[in-house]
Amino acid sequence: MIAISDEKVILRDFIESDIEKRIYWETIETEWQLWDAPWEYENLTKEEEEKNLTRYITKMRSWINKFDTMPDEEKRLGFQICTIDNVYIGWCNSYTIDDNFCYSESGTRCAIGIDIPETSQRGNGYAFHALCLFVDYLLKGGESEIYIQTWSGNERMISLADKLGFEECHRKNGIRSIRGRTYDGLSFRLNIEKYNLSKCTR
Repeated sequence: MIAISDEKVILRDFIESDIEKRIYWETIETEWQLWDAPWEYENLTKEEEEKNLTRYITKMRSWINKFDTMPDEEKRLGFQICTIDNVYIGWCNSYTIDDNFCYSESGTRCAIGIDIPETSQRGNGYAFHALCLFVDYLLKGGESEIYIQTWSGNERMISLADKLGFEECHRKNGIRSIRGRTYDGLSFRLNIEKYNLSKCTR
């Protein structure tokens, strides 16, 4: 199992004990769903929620099988986030987008995201440190451009992107309808010089 760390957080592979916490975040402590692609959670019926959870558990078990046999040198697309004293608090991931800034498995641009569902652990700088570690990992792995995508109402993510040295590079006006209001879709591109300066604040 691969793990990377600094003085505040550990990024590691998914393990079986994470499943219980993920189920808790999906069913009990769900505040994070108001911010991470909330349009995927709005207006779901109870039956749809239960089906989604069943599929999610199956997917998580496949992750365990995958990481059990995955060599440490093989590139990871994401990590689980723990505090330095090994409290599991969230995850970060990457995916590919195309030239129109849309998700695409055949896209050539790397975009990243992060979730800290554990509300009691927010405001401690964990997201900043986790994304610094993740960005460093991806840059060392050969990525030359890295993006963050969010929506214009997610002020915490916008602030985090700015703090890390990401700059807005694309905006899709009015594409998101969330809780009765319309928002823009935003894409930010990493400015390496600003990013390197931002790490001085760690």
